[in-house]
Amino acid sequence: MGAEDIDKNISHWSRLEARLLCLTPRQRFLTLILLCISIYGVIMIMDGLFIRPFIDHNFAGSSDLHIFQERAKLILNGGTIYRDVPYGSFRVESPPLINYLFLPPQLAGGEWWAYEIWFSFFSLLTSLVTYVALRGWNDHLAFIAALLILLSPYLIIDSTVGQQDEPIVAFFFILPILLFLRGREKGGTIAITLGFWTKFLSGILFPVMLQKIPEWRKRLYHIGLAVLITLLISIPFLYVTPIEFLQFPGYYTLGEEDGGAGMSIVGLLSTVGIVVPGNTGALITIAGLFASYAYCWRRGLDIWRSCLVVTTVFLCIYPMIRLSYFIFPFMFLAVWSANNRRVLLRAIGMYVPLTIPQFVESAISDGNISTSYAWIGLVFLLIGFIIMIDATRIALKSECFLDHPYKRAEPIFKSVSSISSEEMVIDNIE
Repeated sequence: MGAEDIDKNISHWSRLEARLLCLTPRQRFLTLILLCISIYGVIMIMDGLFIRPFIDHNFAGSSDLHIFQERAKLILNGGTIYRDVPYGSFRVESPPLINYLFLPPQLAGGEWWAYEIWFSFFSLLTSLVTYVALRGWNDHLAFIAALLILLSPYLIIDSTVGQQDEPIVAFFFILPILLFLRGREKGGTIAITLGFWTKFLSGILFPVMLQKIPEWRKRLYHIGLAVLITLLISIPFLYVTPIEFLQFPGYYTLGEEDGGAGMSIVGLLSTVGIVVPGNTGALITIAGLFASYAYCWRRGLDIWRSCLVVTTVFLCIYPMIRLSYFIFPFMFLAVWSANNRRVLLRAIGMYVPLTIPQFVESAISDGNISTSYAWIGLVFLLIGFIIMIDATRIALKSECFLDHPYKRAEPIFKSVSSISSEEMVIDNIE
């Protein structure tokens, strides 16, 4: 590539950036919606016409769609999850709320497209909430960060071809932090507790939120609020199906499964015969989380940086991860990626090596390749970890737009009359 080509590319990027800068808040909001409809919609159509038949023929069981459908049907037919689930069919390994979030697509027909639309809706919701919550610091960069989240391969693939529920989990993972960042501490506690009972993963961020609450009296209030919501959710299941309900937490604490699962280091090592006891993996995870909390506390990191550190550490040591979990650090890195190409290249680039261990783990589970390929998956997993850690390192040392003072943003859907009146005031001043 010659100097002229480089200048042309820079010019193209500059023009694009200039156009994005000229967008009004309303145009940015609508752009996110239109991009979701167009990009996600096209992939759904391609999935139905070409991709889905190929996947079903060559990679049967790669999607959890049939599990989501069975759980939703069970609830709609008057059954109770945990108690009325035939273990020969599937096990309910997740908290209760996620199962009820499968009801809307099931009521809409229960077909693959209904679930893909539903998951895509949560991807869009995550992007829109991010933009709305952060635009007071910098409207343009908040839009870019939201755009990066919406266009991330993690959400696009899981919402459509992957047919996974991680877009729902991602929404409940980032929402509490956005609320807390905007001073909605009570809303953040409610959201993180609901997220905890949707998928346990968001619970790792609750200690970070408590660290940022200055008074112990307020901390105890938020702990009590979380306990109250927990009791309201769990008591009905403890009353109806106590034994089965108390069994599912073992899936996340690894109390019932030695060697971990998924594409984690422990999971891949267990594939080649190096088995780490489940309790040991759980203790390592707990120790790593406490170490990350202590690090954030001693360094005085703000809540956004603290959540990034905790999430990064968690993914590196938790014995049961999958590719889609890496949307969590990606969302936190997005505020730097919006105007820092070093972070952006790493946040996007880590996806490439991380796809290898996910593919290897799935192929080994299906019996398509030998277990020795787990070593290859492990190498690429470590490469992905290194890239993620390096992106986190750069982010911690760099400034982001959240470091600037917050200013009340103008309404997104401002009326034409109010716009014209403001222009008249400006003209009079001039």
